[in-house]
Amino acid sequence: MPANSSWDLLLTGVVLYVLAFGYALVATLRGREHGRPVFYSFILAGFIAQSAGLYLRGLEAHSLPISNGFELLQALTWVTIFLLLVLRLTLGLKLLGLFTAGFAGLIGLCSLLLPGAAHPSTALTNADNPWIEFHIALALFSYGVFGLLAITALMYLIQRHGLERKRFIGIFRLLPSLTELDALNRQLLVVGVWALSFAVALGALDWFGRPGVVSIGKLAVTIAVWAGYLFVGWLRWRKTLVAGPYAWSCVALFALAMFSLWPVARAGHMAPATTTASPPAPANSSK
Repeated sequence: MPANSSWDLLLTGVVLYVLAFGYALVATLRGREHGRPVFYSFILAGFIAQSAGLYLRGLEAHSLPISNGFELLQALTWVTIFLLLVLRLTLGLKLLGLFTAGFAGLIGLCSLLLPGAAHPSTALTNADNPWIEFHIALALFSYGVFGLLAITALMYLIQRHGLERKRFIGIFRLLPSLTELDALNRQLLVVGVWALSFAVALGALDWFGRPGVVSIGKLAVTIAVWAGYLFVGWLRWRKTLVAGPYAWSCVALFALAMFSLWPVARAGHMAPATTTASPPAPANSSK
């Protein structure tokens, strides 16, 4: 596979996330917290390398680097790690870094198997329209929030399982309380739904204004994901869906959201290719 600067940087980011996860996992399996300076040094170095790689991809593509499945997954992991760093500074939840690093490492490794990993796609987004760029950035941010929501929901389920089995050692001792995780889950759902709502609204406005530009399939898939999270949020607000079922719903919805990235990546958000017929050359006339 041909190498280039952006590829090397993105690969370095994935490797560092995997190393951070491995380091934290070994410590956790031994029943102790991992060394945060070492762990976050791996995470921060990986984040910087990935940021530089995506930046170079953007320069090569003259738009946001999300032209294919590889770049979409890389951007998703970048947003998730960014949210981890923000939450680490504000909340400091135990083991959130371990689970997020595992998520980033897994998604990053999967992205390396997709076409377009070595070179940016030639399919560009509408870089001349800042609202489309903003729509895409908001959608990616919301998917990153939902990814973190799936991670914290999984942590909730593991901790709940430990309490039901009266296990208070190992990973169960290190996990945050159910109250902390449930509160964070609700906040993440609200933030994600609001961000995706704005993204869907901008995409819909663009589609109504230029129906030939946005793929109907892409818009339909995005609206379906948005409606699913909105419905779960409504059930949570009514306290109809709480505790374990709510956490399982968040995990299942994100799995569907990840699956929906395939048609989104296939469809893209590109202006349709237009061909303008050249006027026929004037016939040579003899005088």
